[in-house]
Amino acid sequence: MPEKLDKIRLDHNSYISLHVQLHNQLRRLIVSGRWHTGERIPTEMQLARHLDISRTTVRIATQRLEVEGLIKRRAGRGTFVMFQPQDQNVNRSIGYLTCSFHNEIHTNILSSAQTELRSAGYQVIFSNSQDRYDEARILQQLLDDEVAGLMLWANAAPTEETLIILSEYERRAIPIVYMDRPIDAISADYVSSDNFGGAYDLVRHLIELGHRRIVPLMPNIDDLHPVNERLRGYMTALAEHGVFAREPWRISPPARHEFHETDIYSLVGEGRQHVIEQVECFTDSAGAMPTALVCINDILAIIAISALGNMGYAVPGDVSVVGFDDISMASHIGVPLTTASQDAYELGKVASQLLLERLDGRDMPPRSYTVPTQLRVRSSTAAPVVGVDTVVET
Repeated sequence: MPEKLDKIRLDHNSYISLHVQLHNQLRRLIVSGRWHTGERIPTEMQLARHLDISRTTVRIATQRLEVEGLIKRRAGRGTFVMFQPQDQNVNRSIGYLTCSFHNEIHTNILSSAQTELRSAGYQVIFSNSQDRYDEARILQQLLDDEVAGLMLWANAAPTEETLIILSEYERRAIPIVYMDRPIDAISADYVSSDNFGGAYDLVRHLIELGHRRIVPLMPNIDDLHPVNERLRGYMTALAEHGVFAREPWRISPPARHEFHETDIYSLVGEGRQHVIEQVECFTDSAGAMPTALVCINDILAIIAISALGNMGYAVPGDVSVVGFDDISMASHIGVPLTTASQDAYELGKVASQLLLERLDGRDMPPRSYTVPTQLRVRSSTAAPVVGVDTVVET
């Protein structure tokens, strides 16, 4: 039994609930065949002690496994693996790997994908990588588990090892579907929100309100496809309406020069002062505060609204602010946020359907699918103060 426990590790600092982490790790051990049909699994007490979690947390995870038919409790004897693949010669597991599982958008994508894949007889092995090196390790583990397919929300900067491992997926004809951002070196199907169209709609909304001094606010991340597309939407909307385009304001993380995707969450709370200091620096160099900020996502927009308030600026009285994503907080903060809403359910559904088509043997060139966004106009945007935006750009 100790060797079984050694294979299970939880991250107590993760954004993902402990019972969700445990459920996914236990499911992975079962579906991959590392724990065999009829094999007894560790008890609730053993798991709780080994992982330093409550028995309630363990019970929630194992109850979900029991509902899925992967385990069965036998009174007085213990809990046993019940999973039996439909075809012993065919692996019916799908690897689902993300590096950015931080809000309900990602939860909804996963939930939608699980619904589609389970209805087709596949089990989903979910993993969340902590960094790009962890991503490579998990990809290799999924490959060793001989998953039938892979759904991948890749790290912004994949390692060389990741590219080598994904090349092996390609060599073995294991289908891959990229979500949100592709990896150019490895061709595969790709599903994303309409990042260009969503940003275009937001900027057009600001222009129609009368704004001309509009600045993008973004983390200091280079060459990330969805960010590039949102910036392209910004530039295109301004060009089509004859408005001068400004260089993005880039927020750097407190601890290092360039952002990692999870760094933005370090700015919530204490990191807010860091944003204030950088925005003040931007306004000093630019000579004037813009009348509108186009934030690359909702989290940065929410932080920016708070930072602007601490600097004495009213939103939207002095500065209008827009985000992107439409996370649940966006409509419940003090100044509800105008944003572009992603259809997370449709993203998961389409991605899993593309994967199932590949698993059914359909041979075709790599496809890309863009899921439309919707403009959500709320209280964080309004017309600029009369006269404030009358400067002629040269």
